[in-house]
Amino acid sequence: MRAVVIGPGLIGCGFVGQLLRSSEWEVCFVGRGPVVDLLRRHRRYLVRLVEGPDADEVLVDGVSALGLGDRRSAAAAIAGADLVATAVGPGNLAAIAPAIADGLRARQEPNNVIAFENLLRAGPHLRDQVALHLPPGFPLDGHGFSGAVVSRAVSQRRWPKAPGDPLVFVGDRPSAFWVDRPALREPLPEVTGLVAIEQYEARVQAKLYTYSAGHAACAYLGFLKGYHYIHTAIRDPEIETAVRAAMAEGQRGLAARHGAELAGGEKELDAILSRFANAGLADAIVRVGRDPRRKLAADDRLVGAARLAAACGPAPEKLALAVAAALVFCDPSDRSCRGLHHQVAVTGVPGVLEAVCGLGSDDWLARLVTEEFNRLSAGWAEHNLLLSLEPALWAWASPADLAGPQAVAVDAAPALAGVG
Repeated sequence: MRAVVIGPGLIGCGFVGQLLRSSEWEVCFVGRGPVVDLLRRHRRYLVRLVEGPDADEVLVDGVSALGLGDRRSAAAAIAGADLVATAVGPGNLAAIAPAIADGLRARQEPNNVIAFENLLRAGPHLRDQVALHLPPGFPLDGHGFSGAVVSRAVSQRRWPKAPGDPLVFVGDRPSAFWVDRPALREPLPEVTGLVAIEQYEARVQAKLYTYSAGHAACAYLGFLKGYHYIHTAIRDPEIETAVRAAMAEGQRGLAARHGAELAGGEKELDAILSRFANAGLADAIVRVGRDPRRKLAADDRLVGAARLAAACGPAPEKLALAVAAALVFCDPSDRSCRGLHHQVAVTGVPGVLEAVCGLGSDDWLARLVTEEFNRLSAGWAEHNLLLSLEPALWAWASPADLAGPQAVAVDAAPALAGVG
């Protein structure tokens, strides 16, 4: 069985490719940049699965790679594949749609395309993008398009230290992924970890509104307090309390919409927080926090969770705090972040909440986020660290002051801006 994986990045190599090769599939990666050159040359890489100080290494060998710019070869590979997977990030799906369309046009039998993207309705969205590049009347309904809910976090790609050394991808151990059974065509691909379910959208929301919401909240609050890594930020008592509360608010909304079993409880929150504390991942706050504009969309991890929770109970205060912290988040290398800051400067927070989050100025959730933003932005500035999230305990420290005992919980370098 042959599979094409478009996007040889963290999830493409560190999750999808590893599971496919473990299931004895032939794997061809399609992408751009030096990763493609290394995979083409060495035909192998390592996946290091870490849990604290312990790690398992999985050699993924026998792979091939093609450049996305070679449209003829990419189309031929897609046309001859028994499965097509994408792992390019939601914002890049439109860019790869022409290559998928070329491949499907040259194929006679039905195929399945699975989008391993952390996005609601990833499958239908990708299908719509592909349809734009196919002739009228093309039988696209004969092919399956599903998203995938990924259980593994993959935090790093390590380049070879010496010629001949393999690429190394670092992630944690979970290996399950959920797909939308009704959206796929039989026979379903036989891949280790694949779980085909009927209520797929509920499963996507369950991940987004607990794990992803908590991850983002930890990154944005951790940035405010000067941390560099998720595993150190989550050990901060204030941040741990706020993140747990934000995820519990997400669970409340999920329970009202989909039932308590899917939403989970304290046990599930403990497991998620334990994963955040996995120091072996060394998951950078700037990585988790990047692209805040997309992560603040109306149905995404923070605002979507807050809106669902608000519909069935008390105000989701900690989710609102996380949204406000996302608006303060400052990574100069992130175009999304720079654009968001510019928009805040031009339209103010209410304008951003309406344009980006779908929250009108008369929405009480928008008012709550605006209040939190005003508190945070008044207590934080570039090159300063906000040492406490409690207004009554706010304390200030310049970079020079951080050498004293008050800095024992901070893993940040002296300058905060652009580092996270």
